[in-house]
Amino acid sequence: MQRRFLSSTATAANYYKITLKRSTIGLSKDYRAAAHTLGLYRLQQTTYQPVNASTAGSILKLKELVKVENIAAIPTKEDLLAAKTPRGFKVIGSKL
Repeated sequence: MQRRFLSSTATAANYYKITLKRSTIGLSKDYRAAAHTLGLYRLQQTTYQPVNASTAGSILKLKELVKVENIAAIPTKEDLLAAKTPRGFKVIGSKL
């Protein structure tokens, strides 16, 4: 007999947004290998991984080092650039 979960699995997220928040310096090779498997090499680097058991296992191993969010779709480059704040500064008024 197979179990079917009818709750919110159809509306569940399709990807994990994973950001490395703590360094892997000083940790054993298996922790560094788990981070590299997820595509994380630098601090504050973000990768998008599909929701599956192997990805969840790697995230569980690195749970103290990463920040994880569930998202429905990977944002495009245009979406990421639109969300960025403009560079530089703007003079609003002068007190001269």
